[in-house]
Amino acid sequence: MTKRNWLIPAVTLGFAASFASPLAAGNNLPAGIWTNTEDVYFAEEEGRERADWIGIEVREDNQWRTIDAFKAPLSDWSDTDIPNLSRIAENGWRIGQSELRRARDFYCWVSIRKHAPKSNGNEDWTFQRNIHNFDQGGRILVPGNNEAPDVTIRLRNVTWAKGSRNKPALVLYVHKEDPVRAVSYSWASPGSTMVGVNLRWIQVSCSRSASETKGPGEPMDVDRNAKLADAGEKWRQTYQAGDWDALRTLYADDAVLMTQGSEKLIGADSIVSFLQRLPNAGANAEFQFENEEVITRGDLGFVTAKYRMIITFPGVTQKTIVAGRSFLVYQWVDGEWLLWRDIDNLAPDATSKDFQ
Repeated sequence: MTKRNWLIPAVTLGFAASFASPLAAGNNLPAGIWTNTEDVYFAEEEGRERADWIGIEVREDNQWRTIDAFKAPLSDWSDTDIPNLSRIAENGWRIGQSELRRARDFYCWVSIRKHAPKSNGNEDWTFQRNIHNFDQGGRILVPGNNEAPDVTIRLRNVTWAKGSRNKPALVLYVHKEDPVRAVSYSWASPGSTMVGVNLRWIQVSCSRSASETKGPGEPMDVDRNAKLADAGEKWRQTYQAGDWDALRTLYADDAVLMTQGSEKLIGADSIVSFLQRLPNAGANAEFQFENEEVITRGDLGFVTAKYRMIITFPGVTQKTIVAGRSFLVYQWVDGEWLLWRDIDNLAPDATSKDFQ
């Protein structure tokens, strides 16, 4: 799959160069990504002329450039006025008669089932993480590299046409060959900090960037909560993909693992080496997690979760199933939760049946 021409905004280099006057202080778009996605989608339904799609990226120093939905630049950075830009009320903006909206940044992980299974017959999956996207029509292309389907992930914060009874929603779309009609989609409330989908052949989770704020200087604590709640699934996907270098980055350097029937392991490198023992022996281990409690206290996060591990040993038909409960402590470091303490045990009220 390649980026299609229909996604390239009509805003071109000519647009960027059509004005040459300096920016007027206080009369320019605030920093961020701005598009007219929602205005374009419902223009005809509201009886308005449909404008060309516009994407603009603005830096903190007021430099700006036009971009496409994949955030690929369509013009050089400019310090001139943005053509035809005007205010709508106090905080709104438009170009011509088309309303612009500021996008919120999201970071996504995507896992896609490969065409061919592993040598032992179990499913094999790709895994990519920390892929930037934005919720005003932003798209990310996830190439399968001939091992899995090519997929495009799209995000919109949908505000429906005037008169519609539908409620606004944060929507995640999954596309294959058709760039307009999605294979499937999921939605959450417009203020949500995380949205995801599991279609059995693809799993996607997008979390709102920690750089987003509720107000001037006020940290987005709910983003930390969302990332913490998603941490177990991110670990699972990374483990299943066998990306041990990526798995190492999910641990604090001085992490400790205390698992049922094993000696205490100290240090991220020792833990990751321990976790490779089953794959290195030719076995396949599949994990499932179910959060029971997620709590943040400053830069520490605490998760209690049930888990199930299904192990397939080479040459053995009967699968080994282990279920129990984990207590996990995370440290918040540079905008990410790093696993610091991991205690796993068997428990009579955490069984395999909890995942059926």
